[in-house]
Amino acid sequence: MRVAVSCRAETSNGRYRAILPLRELERRGHTVMWPGHPSFEVLAQGRVPKWDVLHVQQSTNEDDVETIEMLARHGVAVVWDTDDDVSAPPKGSETYKTLGGRRKIRKFFQLTVEIARAAHLMTTTNEHLARIYRDAGVEHVKAIENYLGREDLEGRRPRHQGVVIGIVAAHEHEIDLKKMRMGELVHDVLRAHDGVRVVSIGADLKIPDHRYRHVRHVPMERLVQALREFDIGLAPLLDTPFNRARSNIKLKEYAAAGAMWLASPIGPYVAMGEAQGGLLVEHGDWRETLRALVEDHDRRLGLAASAHAWAKRQTVREAAGIWEGAFRSAILRARQRAA
Repeated sequence: MRVAVSCRAETSNGRYRAILPLRELERRGHTVMWPGHPSFEVLAQGRVPKWDVLHVQQSTNEDDVETIEMLARHGVAVVWDTDDDVSAPPKGSETYKTLGGRRKIRKFFQLTVEIARAAHLMTTTNEHLARIYRDAGVEHVKAIENYLGREDLEGRRPRHQGVVIGIVAAHEHEIDLKKMRMGELVHDVLRAHDGVRVVSIGADLKIPDHRYRHVRHVPMERLVQALREFDIGLAPLLDTPFNRARSNIKLKEYAAAGAMWLASPIGPYVAMGEAQGGLLVEHGDWRETLRALVEDHDRRLGLAASAHAWAKRQTVREAAGIWEGAFRSAILRARQRAA
């Protein structure tokens, strides 16, 4: 296949939904035209590049539909991918503010539906989000999880004393963390155990203790490496429509780093458990669950071993065939429509 890709390479979405899958397809012998390839200039000039399929990751421009329709007339398939429920961002969140309030959110969601319907296939991270778009009239939707890169399983964990509790949370999670009082309850555990340290990457838990460290940003390609100092990774979520549509990649990142995890039984995490190296924690049980695990060295090590074993089965190498099949189905659909 000749696969062109349009993505935001600097984002986590771009890495998991485009960069990693397309690199793996290159290893399988397919030709990939990355952003900046001369064929994109052909498209900019209104002509049709020699592509079999264009993979568009989370682009939502009003002229996308026109471009998709032009390519479709010439038998070039378009796969459009998104991994957020833009119909339901929490009020006050970063996404809500960016989109500009309820009226603009509804309009923006309808634009994404129009783009998805024009494409030959829409891909997303889970069946919950796939159903939202199917219910909105998108006929061809396939859920493909986010998978780790091969390199995420490389590297060793650094030795350290005590227990490191860690969390990775984008700024859009700050509402969840505040309402769940995660900073306060983690601080309680920190004060109760001298050998505990806490690290937060992204959102700030604002814990007033010298054993707490906040890291504002870690480049995506070095994230799992940074997580290797974690013994327990946290993934708390409020039960909201937006959170139910999230990906489960955070748990895979913790697992790849060799850390066990604790997560809310919400959305992408509902089916997870000890087989994947962690525990689901109800809203009011976080403090006691954390305390118990800090004190139970063998329990932590056992869950961490399960986590890492699971992560080894969650690389994009194992998922390449799923992406390959999705692109082939879109190409077949495009050629049938153009015939």
